[in-house]
Formats: sequence, C-alpha cells, structure tokens
Amino acid sequence: MLRNFLKVTLRNLYREKIYAIINISGLSLAIACCLILGLYLRSELTYDRHHTKYKQIFRVVNEFNINSKLDSFAVTSQSLGPLLAGDNPEIKDFVRFRVTGEERLFRHKDDTFYWDNIYFADDNIFNIFTHNVIYGDPKTALVDPTSVAVCESFANKYFGDTNPIGETISDDVATYKITLVFADLPENSHLKYDVLLSYNSMPDQDDATVRRQLLFLVSDYTYLLMPEDYDARDFKEISDSFYERHMAQIGKAINSTWRCWLQPLAGIHLNSDVGYDEPTGNKLYIYGFTAVAIFILLVACINYMNLATARAAKRAKEVGMRKILGSGRMRLMAQFLGEAIFFSLIALVFGIFLVELALNLTPINNLLHKPLVLDLVNEPGLLGWMLAFGLVIGLMSGIYPALYLSSILPLSALVSGIRAGKGNIRFRQILVLIQFIITVSVIACTLLMALQMLYVSRKRLGFDKENRVIITLRGADLIEKMPTIRKELIKNSGILGISTSSHMIGKDTPINVAMIDNSDAVLEETSIKHIMVGDEFLEVMGMQLSEGRDFTKKLLTDVGNTFVVNETMVKKMGWDEPLGKRIQLGMSSGRVIGVVKDFHFASLHNKVEPFALHRFFDTQNIPVQQRPRMQRLLILNIAGEEISRTLSFLEEKFAEFDPKHPFKFEFLDDSLDQLYLSEQRLMKLIGIFAAVCIFISCMGLFGLAAFTTEQRSKEIAIRKVVGASTWQIITMLSKNILLLVLGGAVIASLVSYYAMDEWLTGFAYRTDIAPWVFLLSALVAAGVAFITVALQSFKTAQTNPVNALRYE
Repeated sequence: MLRNFLKVTLRNLYREKIYAIINISGLSLAIACCLILGLYLRSELTYDRHHTKYKQIFRVVNEFNINSKLDSFAVTSQSLGPLLAGDNPEIKDFVRFRVTGEERLFRHKDDTFYWDNIYFADDNIFNIFTHNVIYGDPKTALVDPTSVAVCESFANKYFGDTNPIGETISDDVATYKITLVFADLPENSHLKYDVLLSYNSMPDQDDATVRRQLLFLVSDYTYLLMPEDYDARDFKEISDSFYERHMAQIGKAINSTWRCWLQPLAGIHLNSDVGYDEPTGNKLYIYGFTAVAIFILLVACINYMNLATARAAKRAKEVGMRKILGSGRMRLMAQFLGEAIFFSLIALVFGIFLVELALNLTPINNLLHKPLVLDLVNEPGLLGWMLAFGLVIGLMSGIYPALYLSSILPLSALVSGIRAGKGNIRFRQILVLIQFIITVSVIACTLLMALQMLYVSRKRLGFDKENRVIITLRGADLIEKMPTIRKELIKNSGILGISTSSHMIGKDTPINVAMIDNSDAVLEETSIKHIMVGDEFLEVMGMQLSEGRDFTKKLLTDVGNTFVVNETMVKKMGWDEPLGKRIQLGMSSGRVIGVVKDFHFASLHNKVEPFALHRFFDTQNIPVQQRPRMQRLLILNIAGEEISRTLSFLEEKFAEFDPKHPFKFEFLDDSLDQLYLSEQRLMKLIGIFAAVCIFISCMGLFGLAAFTTEQRSKEIAIRKVVGASTWQIITMLSKNILLLVLGGAVIASLVSYYAMDEWLTGFAYRTDIAPWVFLLSALVAAGVAFITVALQSFKTAQTNPVNALRYE
C-alpha cells in the first residue's frame, strides 16, 4: 500500500511540475520563516531558565511615593537584602549585584581592553545562580575582597587557552586576582556580566540605624531565594511589615511611603517596566512575531488548498475509477492527506536548508539581535518537534482538499466530468480573501513603522545631536586638566565648542529626592532627574533658554550652587516666577538662574519629565581612593567638514593628555540611534516577512490563474472569436481577484490600525496613523495581484482560439 501511495504521489509530482514547484516552494519558505521565528521565540520565552533554581529565585523591585509622585525601580537599597533575610526566615538566601556604572579598562601586561558589563556581587552568587564553572572554586571565588571572577571570553582575551587562576589584572584603582572562570552567559540571560568583583570590597554598614537610613537610597539589584512553589503574592505581607518596622518613622518625616514586590526570575525579561532596569524584552514583539509566523504559514497552506481544489476537475476521473475499483472514502482521504504530508515533509527538508543559509549567509541574526543556531545534532529533540511540525502543516493544508476530492461521485466524474461548484468556488474565494487580508496588513504595518521611525529621526529633540563627539575623561587628575585641555583643543578650527557633562543624554540619568520651593515658596520633597554640566553646556548642545541665563564663571555665585531647570519642571511646581526658586539636591543647594526649553533627555518612548542641570563639584574635595574612579564626559561640537582630520587631531592630543588610556570616542547621534534599535530591527524584519508573504501569495495566485485559465480556455477562445480584445479578457479574468483585494483591504485596514495603534502606545511622542497608508497598501497588493494574474492571462489570451476549439 505504501509503495502504491509513493508511486501515485511521485507520478503526480512529475506530471504537474508547476503545481509541485509552487507548493513546495511556498511551504519551504513558510517553514523556514517559521523555524527562524520559532528559534527567536524559544530564546525569548526561556530567559534565565538555565538557572537550576530559577523557580525559586525572585528579584525585589520597589516603589517610592514621595508627595504623591510614584517612582518604581529595579534597584533597591544595599541594606534591603540583609534586613529582609534577617526578619523573615522563609527567605533562604539573598544575593546583591551592583553595576559599576562605568566602562573600565583592565590591563594584564601589555594587553589593555575596555569592558562594560561589570558588577559587584555577593560571594554566595554561585550557590544561587547556575554557572558553568571552567576553572576555580565557586564556594570561595569572591570571598577575598581583591578576587575577581571572569567569563571565558574575558580570560581568552588576556590569557588564551591557558588556566588563568592566580593571575592578576588591574584597572585604574586596584589589582585583582582571578579566582574563577565561568562560561559566557547564555544570550537569554536578563543580567549579563563579563566580570564579577567581590561585594566584600565595598564598605558595608553593620549599624542598624544607618542601614535603615540607607533604605531610602537605591543602588543594588537584590535577588531572594525563596522556598519551592512560593507564591509571590504572599510577599505583600512581608513588604508591609518591613515598611512599618524599618521605614515608617523616616517615611512620615519626609512625607514618603514605600513598598516592594517580587518578580519571578523567568518573568523579568518580558514583564518588567521599572526604572534603572537592565534591557528587557517586549511582549508586543512576541505577539507580533508569533502572528507573522502564523500568517506566513497560513498563506502557504491556503495556496496548497486552493491549488488542490482547483485541480479537482483534473483528478475527478482518477477518483471515480478508484471508487469503482473498490476504494472507500477513508482510503482516498488517506491518499490525499498523505500527498499533502509528503509535500510538507519535502518542504521541511528544503526549509531547514534555507534556515541554515539564512543564519550563516544573511544578517538575520543581527536583525534579531540573537545568535540563533539550528543545532539538530546536539538537540535531537528539536528534530522530533520539527517532524511533528511538518505533519501538522501537511494535515492543515491537506484536510479540506482530502474531504472535497474524496466526496466526488464516481458516475458523474466518469461520464461528464465535474466543474467547480459554487460552494467550492466560494471557499476558494474566502481563502484568497484571507491571503489578501494578511498581505495588506503586513504591508500597512511595515509602512506605519517606517513612518514612526521617520518621525523619530526628524523630531526636534530640543538640542543638536549632529557632529557632537563624546570622549570620556577618566580620573580626577585628567579632569582637573580641563582648562588646559580646553585651551589646546579650541585652537583647532574644526572644534566649535567644548563642554562637559556627568551623563550622556539618552542614557539613564540619576533621580534623587530634592527639596524644592513650591508655588507658595515653601520647600517640599519631590523626586527629580538631574545631571551635572560644565561651562557652555547649553550653547554646545544647541539648547535654548526661555528665561534667565546660562552658567558662567564670571559670577562667583554660579560656582556649584545654581540650577537651570526645564519648562516641564516650572509647570509641575506651579511657578509663575521660576527665577530665584530654591533647590536643595544632595550637596548642591542654590537657586534657579535659568529655564531651558524642554529637551528629550530620554528616548521618545518617554514623556519629558522635570529636569535640572547643575554645576560639577570641586574635585579637590573628592576622597583620594575615589579620584581614579571619577569620570566626566567631554562634549565637543565639531565642524561637519573634515571630520576625520579633527578626530585624528583629537587622538594625537589625547595621547598626550591621557597616555594611560587608549583613545575612544562616540558620536552623540549614534548613541541616540541605539535607543531605537529594537524598533528599527522590528521594522526591517516585518518588511522582510511582508515580502515573503507577498511572494508566497503571488506564487499561489499564479498557479490558481494557470488552472483557472486552463479550465476556461474554450470560453476565452469563443470570446476572442466574437471580437474580445486581449485587454478585455485580462480584465475579465482579473476582476474577481481585484474585488477580493478590495474586500481584504477594508478588513486589513481595521486590523492593522488597531495593531499599530497598540504598538505606537509605546511612544510618548508618535506620528498619526494616516489613512493614505492603508490606501497605498491596498494599491500595492492589488497591483502585485493584477500583474501576477495578468501575466498568466496574457499568455492564454494570446493563444490561437483554433487550438482550443478544434475538437468541439
């Protein structure tokens, strides 16, 4: 029976090559897209599950309510973990991470490299989080304050393949002994680090009163190890009790409340929306990619169903003969379903081949921002899932054709043949309509994403981002040379302005509690974002004052105790006369001397918040041990002409100013573009998959048009004989398709409107959804469909009518 099935299937494949090529090509492309998206989704949905105890690990996040202003943070106080564990025996353990906050240069002999992902961690980290340890003892690795644990890539960079345990590396401050090497963390880890320094090297407070005071400061990511099957909702009682015991007295004094809750480790990547968090995922992208995979697969399956049912007339006599010879309906259904599964499995093989080509020869991994690998050798279970996937696709695409073909009556099929009934035609039209709904939707979504990205690139940010070069000044000694550096650099005609800043615009900025004059000139507490800046900052950044003046050293009163605030802060505080208002922010205490027009210090995903600029502190007062750690950003406004020559000049000068550090710079506009990388990648990916979707649809339309024109060849011949032109025939054959495009466009416009409106809610500043986008999407789909059908119709319309009528 199997042999007979294969013989019939292969004979059909050979006899109808175009049909086979269209189906296998469409299914192969669809399967390849689904496999790539499946690999991406598997990575996104399995974040942090490589940790053995991931179900027991929770991150503490907290929220401060200061004068009815809510601020939620992924970072907590350094005191929180020890105090929570001391009060609640159900907490089995805790571990803290503190990001160093700056890029560091590590040296070993003559090898020097910059590293970003550096954290301080408690010495019990390896008891809670799972690491593949290559060298060293995880139990004692971070006990010594001067010890350091490094990833495999870090070790290989400096020591090659040799065991580096006991070797030393150094930064600008200290020398560390490598005590452990762990394998690079999997890509789907929400907290990524290359270097772990010992938390024991940091000053800790044993005094209970000081610890309680520190609870209102945030600095560390705190993770708790809880009992198995712990319900995070039960933690509310612990949070409330903790606040009353340790924080309520201070909170009442400063008009503040606090609460904390737990985030399951495996849910942080897709379910976190708090400040000072590490980069996280986006559920909308998961839904979007899942929908794209389903859409592409659906389009390919619709092609198979359409073409198989369109071929019913050709296979009618085969079905009739089989039934007369004794084949039952179930056996015929098995034959047709088997053919669909056979097509699907062949397409699966080609699909796997296409995936390997795409992952190795195209930039798809860069677009997905993940190193995807289809490893069937080391993951044999994956092959089983893929075979099951192929069977499901075969069943999906083959079930209706099997039901329809097996229902053909043998007598009518053998005597007069069959013609497509109204029900069959209507069903095919519904399938084509679904194809166009999908096609127009993906085109419209791609266009709307492109418009939003164009809006982002063109929106006035309140400052000039072009031709601004950022260079990090490392160490107080270099920072104190700023007058000399400024004097030397400004001699170059390519450098138009020089200033400094504590933080780069677009990156996370500090938020602190400040005492600020309200509208009644009474100091009240509120949280505020702020950065420290140097002379001429507003001028160098191209910012505009709406009131008051900029900082200047010409006035002694401006040194260290004056503020420039943005317009949003003026509105929030209800100031009619902002100049002269008092602000007490940490060690800075002074008055407002200027109001700058609102500028976007964060991405356009966020609304502009109250913001303050204030002067740097005098570095002479910085403790000796902290001086090498100090950093400051040098901001240069350079001329657009001969940029490479200006950069070469800067490299030469900084080799003199700071010979200990390799010269490194960044353009501000490049840095700001990083804020929208995920959206840019998503737009490109949706565009690619939209093209694939259109291509698969066109192949199906081409095949359908070929069978339709073949069935109507005598009708076309008669029309030509009585005077119909080629254009009239093409129009006649294309009319139904164009009506389906119109219907699909209306439905697709509604679907894509609501989908994109939801996506655009992620931007505080967004473009309008223009109606012409849906019209253009419909025209593109209609144009592609018409050309596809017209090419096939033209060939038939040009055929000599005698050839079709000679046997009638």
